[in-house]
Amino acid sequence: MSKDYILLDGGLATALEDLGNTFTSELWTGELLKSAPDQIRDAHAAFVKAGAEIIITSTYQVSFPGCIAKGWTHQEVVDALKLSVELAREANSPKVAASIGPYGAYLADGSEYRGNYKVTDEELKSFHKERLEILIACSPDFLAIETIPEIREARVLLELLRELKNSIPVWIAFSCKDETHLSSGETFRDAAKVAKELGADYVGINCTSPEYVTGLLGSAKDYGPFVVYPNAGRTWNEKLKRLEGSAVKLSDKHIQEWANCGASIIGGCCGIGPTEISQVRN
Repeated sequence: MSKDYILLDGGLATALEDLGNTFTSELWTGELLKSAPDQIRDAHAAFVKAGAEIIITSTYQVSFPGCIAKGWTHQEVVDALKLSVELAREANSPKVAASIGPYGAYLADGSEYRGNYKVTDEELKSFHKERLEILIACSPDFLAIETIPEIREARVLLELLRELKNSIPVWIAFSCKDETHLSSGETFRDAAKVAKELGADYVGINCTSPEYVTGLLGSAKDYGPFVVYPNAGRTWNEKLKRLEGSAVKLSDKHIQEWANCGASIIGGCCGIGPTEISQVRN
């Protein structure tokens, strides 16, 4: 099989767990930006060694309200956001994608797999704005807007990037619940159409079972190129803070189908560690 896509990394938490870390805080892997940044660098380096050509930063769960609620100062949040990009670069990653997680990640109640938040567009915009400004100023190679469960949040984010006059390539990856629909119940095709109309360079799918990806890409084939980084097909138990169920292996068949459907960046999410990324590379 010829490789006609760029290899993304896998789930940062999975790589950090391989290094002996456990996570129970609402800040998830973001906590280590303050307590053990070397562990984040080492996890990134493991993915680079495995062949990843793009590393996603450890900022998915890092937000101003979320971190301040855990006792961080405003300046500590700013410093952590900046440090996340430095750590990815120090791991000798060819490219760095700054992670922007959804509002649901801040809620830490599984809302990124449901959407339909009980907040206004202005509240969503306010939540995302300063974090975006800081990460844009760090000049990563990509902005990775991830695990977005609904079209409304995608629209708010992409309109905000226009206001900020962002020139960094952007992908916006949605969490999906089947071969047609986002977690919110809206169609992936409609989401992809809105994303492209509002300037996204890539439309994506992440934190979604590999078994759904080919159908999702096929439903929105006019709106590529795509970024694909599914999880291992296991389900998240929010109460116990762990993945449950059987894993789905990323097969050659999966990868070839996704590349044929227009995926130009392919990697993994929760449950996909450096070992699995190395297997995809090979």
